[in-house]
Amino acid sequence: MSVLTVSQLNKLLAFKIKQELKFRGAAVKGEISNFNIHYKTGHAFFTIKDENSSIKCIMFAGRVKKLRALPSDGMSVLVMGDVEVYEREGSCQIIATEIAVIGDSGLVHAQTELVKEKLKKLGVFEASRKKQIPPVPKKIAVVTSLTGAALQDILNIIGRRYPLCTVEVYSATVQGDTAPQSVSEALLRADKSGADTIILSRGGGSAENLEAFNSENVVMAVAECNTPVISAVGHETDTTLADYAADMRAPTPSAAAELATPDIVDMYASVELMKARLGSSFGMYLRSRMIELEKLDTRLKASSPKRRLSESEKHLSEIESRLRLLMENKLRMCELKLDRGVSQLQTLSPFNVLSRGYTLVERDGEAVTSVKELASGDKVTVRFSDGTANAVIE
Repeated sequence: MSVLTVSQLNKLLAFKIKQELKFRGAAVKGEISNFNIHYKTGHAFFTIKDENSSIKCIMFAGRVKKLRALPSDGMSVLVMGDVEVYEREGSCQIIATEIAVIGDSGLVHAQTELVKEKLKKLGVFEASRKKQIPPVPKKIAVVTSLTGAALQDILNIIGRRYPLCTVEVYSATVQGDTAPQSVSEALLRADKSGADTIILSRGGGSAENLEAFNSENVVMAVAECNTPVISAVGHETDTTLADYAADMRAPTPSAAAELATPDIVDMYASVELMKARLGSSFGMYLRSRMIELEKLDTRLKASSPKRRLSESEKHLSEIESRLRLLMENKLRMCELKLDRGVSQLQTLSPFNVLSRGYTLVERDGEAVTSVKELASGDKVTVRFSDGTANAVIE
């Protein structure tokens, strides 16, 4: 057996109580007495008691200022807060966060506010925890009473809007003392069913009728679902803590069915619109590709060897024509020069003189230009314009 000092014992008690969740956000009902506000700090000190026991309470000034009205001794109240051990004296006390006069706001409302405050601190209602509702579900799980009108409304809406979806119903008691446990267990089964979406639903009713959906068990069961949850509890003006914990709130069960499913008529219309847009886009794409293909074909033809060869042949043909023309011009120029030379030669030729009646005397093939060159007996040739004659010099 270990031996503890008084301080050690009180520390151990304080630690154990802090670790126990039941003592955090506790709700204690009793009669208030010795209510007193400290004149310097503004803190409120009081006691709540019943016929057998009492416990001291303290409410800090910030919380006191938020009270709608200060309670007075003898009132029946519900005190909400954390139970702690005051180590110096080894006594328990409640660090109060709310004081609800039962005769004023009602016990049910007070308990709901207590649960709400506790779960809010745990982050159960944070927006960052919300999951997206699948737009096109294959299976929807509905947690509700089998005898309620809410179920028929949900089934009718889903059957009309999106008949391709499978609906599985998980029966739960939605009112009475057994409702919190029944709804929590049904939510657990629905979460394990492989459904894409869970609809938690019941019809309208009084605050007492909806009390199960404000219970900590049900709210935590909603928050711990891996499957997105749509809450549709009560009428549009009703709000429960399960609505805050759900991933989406619907004002009515019918609205939940609409939020959980697409409208197949709209889907068909969207498909037709997408087909038209796809056809138009494909046509534009095809035209642009054809234009690009024509450009590539033009470039290919422009750079093809056959075209280059054809252009080269054309170029060679042009050069050949130019050379032929140049040669012809050269030949004509030569002929002209030759004709002029012949004409000049003919003009200067001694034979042209013979046509005017003159003769040319040749001896041994050479022209005789002087009589002194001749001797008696020389044989000569006399050339006329129309022939020659032989002669002998005497």
